[in-house]
Amino acid sequence: MNMNFQKRLEIIPLQERAFIEGTIEYIGNEWIFFDETNEEAFELEELGDEVEVYINDQWKKGTLIDNTIIYIKNDIHYLQNGDRIRYNKKLTYSFKTLIEELNDQSYLNFVKTLNELSYSLFDCIYCHNYLVFLQKRDKKEGMNVMIFDNEEQICVVQHYFFRKGHELTDRFEFSKSDGKRLICSFLQSNSDGNTNEC
Repeated sequence: MNMNFQKRLEIIPLQERAFIEGTIEYIGNEWIFFDETNEEAFELEELGDEVEVYINDQWKKGTLIDNTIIYIKNDIHYLQNGDRIRYNKKLTYSFKTLIEELNDQSYLNFVKTLNELSYSLFDCIYCHNYLVFLQKRDKKEGMNVMIFDNEEQICVVQHYFFRKGHELTDRFEFSKSDGKRLICSFLQSNSDGNTNEC
């Protein structure tokens, strides 16, 4: 049985570039969030309820209440101009669905390899998930394509998959823009024998 998505994110090391960070300012009766990386501005309420605020040299996780207060473990923080805020980046629906579809071992090997190549799950800028179109078939076979950008290089990952009963195969081909390539495979048979290879 596969772990749920939140559990999967919790068991891996903190992923690089998992957060969008910035500062907030009170402008025209609205709190505005200024994204430091992309130099974009959003109304704070657009970010969702779960945010982190930088207080006393550490990030504290909290819940935004009434768009003016952050509730932090039996304490509250009133928003002030210049507060540093960060929130989790969201994975695209297509990529999140693909991750959820992977066997636990395939998922862990995929993330480990991705991280070793200096990429994060949150660097995914494109995902074509063909597997989602095959849900009603007994035999599922094909290829998915993912593109990752770590702000230095692009990495294209081709995911070749096969699913039939208890048999499954996942093969990932990682190709970086500098020409370096890596192939990883995960096989599982009816006898529950697993084979990993990178």
